[in-house]
Parts: sequence; C-alpha cells; structure tokens
Amino acid sequence: MTASSWDVVAIAVYFIVLLVVGIIKGSGKRGASDDYFVSKGTLPWWVIAAAFVATGMNTEQLIGQNGMGYTIGLTMVNWYLIAVFVYSLLIFVFLPIYLRNKIMTMPEYLGRRYNNACRDIYAVILLVSYILLNLAVVFYGGAKLLEVVMGINIWYGVLILGVVAGVYTMYGGMASASYAAVVQFSLIFISGFLVFGLAYAKLPNGWSDVVASAPGGFHLFQPMDYPVIPWHAIPLTIFGLHLYYSCVNQALVQRSFGAKTEWDARMAIIVSGFFVILRPFVEILPGMICRALGTFDPRFNLNDQPVDNVFPVLIRELIPAGFRGLILVGILSSVMSTIAAFLNSISTLFTLDVYKKWIDREADDRKLVKVGTIATLVLMIFSVLYSPLVGIIGGGIFNYFQMIASYLAVPVATVFLVGVLWKRATPAAALTVMITGIPVGIAVSRLLPVLFDASTVSRYSLDNFFVTSGISQAVCILIMVTVSMVSRPRAVEEISPLMFSKSMLRLPADEPERPLYASAGLWWVVFACVFITLYIVFR
Repeated sequence: MTASSWDVVAIAVYFIVLLVVGIIKGSGKRGASDDYFVSKGTLPWWVIAAAFVATGMNTEQLIGQNGMGYTIGLTMVNWYLIAVFVYSLLIFVFLPIYLRNKIMTMPEYLGRRYNNACRDIYAVILLVSYILLNLAVVFYGGAKLLEVVMGINIWYGVLILGVVAGVYTMYGGMASASYAAVVQFSLIFISGFLVFGLAYAKLPNGWSDVVASAPGGFHLFQPMDYPVIPWHAIPLTIFGLHLYYSCVNQALVQRSFGAKTEWDARMAIIVSGFFVILRPFVEILPGMICRALGTFDPRFNLNDQPVDNVFPVLIRELIPAGFRGLILVGILSSVMSTIAAFLNSISTLFTLDVYKKWIDREADDRKLVKVGTIATLVLMIFSVLYSPLVGIIGGGIFNYFQMIASYLAVPVATVFLVGVLWKRATPAAALTVMITGIPVGIAVSRLLPVLFDASTVSRYSLDNFFVTSGISQAVCILIMVTVSMVSRPRAVEEISPLMFSKSMLRLPADEPERPLYASAGLWWVVFACVFITLYIVFR
C-alpha cells in the first residue's frame, strides 16, 4: 500500500504548520530557563487541558489499546475510568504541593522531601525509562501507522517523526510544545471519531454486533482468571502504575507547571478528565468494532497479523486513497504531541537534575537553555535509533509498555505517596525502596508462580504483571514503614510544606474570587459523579 499524492501533501502541510506554530509560540522564551522548560506562569487552563489530553493520547493508547480492545474487550475502559481516583489525587494533593513549592521536576521533589540520593536515582530512572520505554514506544507506534497505511519504511517513519518533533521542541521548549498541542488535541478527536463513525457504519446490525462479539461480554469487570485485566488488577494498580502515570510522571505533570494560577491548573485537570470519557471512542471501541467486522468481512480479521495492526488496518480499509493523509494528520497529532512532551521533559530533567547539579552548578539561564536544546537533539537521535527494536521484541505495544512500566512505577509511586501522607517516612526508607523496588518487583513476579500450584496461579492470575505489581507495592510499603521506624526522619518543619494538609483542598488565599459556576470544587463533584455513574451502568 503506497501513499497517493494528496495523502503526502496533507501530511507535509501538517508538519509545516506544526513547525510554524511551535516556532512562533516559542519565540522569546529562550532567555530564561523557567520559561523555556515549564513556560512559567503563562499558560491558561484550556491550553494545559488540551496539552494534558493530547500528551496522554500516544500510540501506546491509540494503537496499543485498540489492539487490546480487539483482544480483551470493554474491560480495557477501566484504564480510563480509574482517572476519577488518580486525577482527584493530582488535583487536591500533588498539584498544590508542586505549585506552592515551585517544583520544576519530579526528582526535585524527592530531593527536597527526602535527600539528594533519592533525587539522583529517580532522575536516572526517568531518563532511561523515557528514552527506552516512552519515546521508543511512541516513535515505533507512529512509524507503524505510516508503514501499514502508507507503505513508508518504518525507519524512515521514525526519522520523520523525530526530526519534526525535535525541531519545534528544541526551539520553543514548553510554550512551543503546549500551544502546538492545542492544534493536535483538536485533530486527534476529529480524526479518531471519524474512524469510529466509518467503522460503526459498516456494522450490519449496529451496536448489537459489537456486544455480541465482545470478548468476555460487554462488561467492565471480568473474572480473576481473565487475561490481561481481571477485576482485581484494577484496584491493585491504582496507587502504583496509575498514580505514577498521572501524578508523578514528569512529561504529563509538567504541562501544569506553567499555569497562570493554581485554579488554572486544577480546572485543566478536571476538563481533561471529562475528555477521558470520550477517549475510549477513539482508543478502544474502534478495536472492538474491528473484531465485530471481522466476523463477516475477512479484511478486518487479523488472523496472524500483529495486534498492533488493528487501528492501521481500519484506516487502510475504511478511508479512500487521497483522504488517508487527512486522517493520518489527526492521528499523528497524538504522536507528535507526546514526542514533544517527552523530549521537553527529558531536556528539563537532564539540564536541571543532571547538568546543573553534577556538571556546572554556576550555569546561567542562557547556558541552561542551550544545554537543554543539545540534550533534546542527542537523546532524540538515540530514541530514533532504538525505537524499531520494540517491534522486534514483540508482544504488542501495550504489553511491552505496561510490563516494563509496572516494574519502574511501583517503587517510585510508593515513595511519593507515602512521602506526601506520612511525616515519619525517612530518607533511608525512601532510598531503600528506590534501590530495591525493581528487584522486589522482579522477584515477586518470578516467585508467585513457583510458590503456588498451577490451578491457584491460573485462578487468581498470579502470573499477571498488573496483579504482581500490586503485590510488589504492598511489599515496598512494608519495607518503607519498617525502615522508617528504625531510622531518623527529617524535621517536621523542614518537610511540612512538602506534605498534604487540609489547606490544600482550597485554593491559595491570594487567588482571585470566582463565581460559583467557575468553582473547581463544583466541577470536580460533577466529574466524580459522571465517572461513578459510568461504573454503575457498565459494571
């Protein structure tokens, strides 16, 4: 399958417009490091919300989770409905702490709450995971889309994505990435819903075909022995994998650090939460519809094709040549937004947590911005070269990402969560968990299938990496509590601003008064009620 002239023109125009928007919005931001890295105090709620949503809609979700929708069905939607829990923690616990303490990186928080050793370890973990896991998956997913739909060699696809995202992120920093994400946010949903609508229109009996062919029936919760996401995997991942991704993930949370006010940051997360409700129509249900179409049309039956081909196959078979470029522009928006966010976060982490701390403590703002630009270029090149290996490793984008992320996320999420809630948590305990957490996760996942008989392992999914990650977190919490009880804590007056208090449920006193209809608390209540209702209806 090769691209038509109109397809190529549409994609080329998109890339040019993206570069122009990013460079224009980045102009004037290169003099100060806080402007370049987080666009400090300049971003309104609607820009942050669009950037937050667009960053989250990467190819791990768009391609990987449509593949999971095809494979395991509606239970995949739980990965979105969990937002009501972790977004609430972000809005009322983590964001107030970050913003009121002027935190610029997640390792910086650990350094101030515990010690510099925790900060250094997490900085290294983040840099390695962003390069080998996050960026690699996004580059590979975007290139996979171009390969299946347009016939572009996967290496060329990765190179194109890397060059465009790298240029506008290197030039403009966070302002460039955030304002470009507003354009991308719109294109993602327009294109995604168009694919959903065209696929749905092909069903002879409408929604009943989807329900009839849905794996496990049309239910959110599945038995304990269900593949990938049994019901108990959902609560077991809330405070580990999901808390890590939404509350302590530099690439995502950094979007809110440039907010004009704390109200803008909170409202942005609430608004993005409402858009989470729409994301399954773009990221899961098309995969379920593809499975239904495959029961009577062999073009949509994957047979021996990789599960990551589901979404590209829908575009290839449903969109006429000459219009595929327009659809791909929308889909590539999610890819570009996420690449830009991770490149900017990698640059921020390397410059502030590695270069300024270990190499040149006296570096001024202009030098830091220059170093950040060079770091973006070097790390992008490495990620571009590594990303095609994701396809060689196999298992599908979703499984590749989630399995590795679960090992990395659990110890970090544990240290953050306990640190903001318990004043007795000590630097020694945090350091112990940061060092031993990944080995503990590996040991738990290897030992459980050995300690229990095959029927028990199967009945409770004890070989499922989501289930074992929850058990690993329980072990990490036990380690942290035990070590904290026998080691010296920090003085309360030193760490109290870095911990949750009831005052954080309210906006700061210096925030302007707003009418009731603009109340972040009111809209959070509506947000929570909507999600709880969805759980009750589709359980």
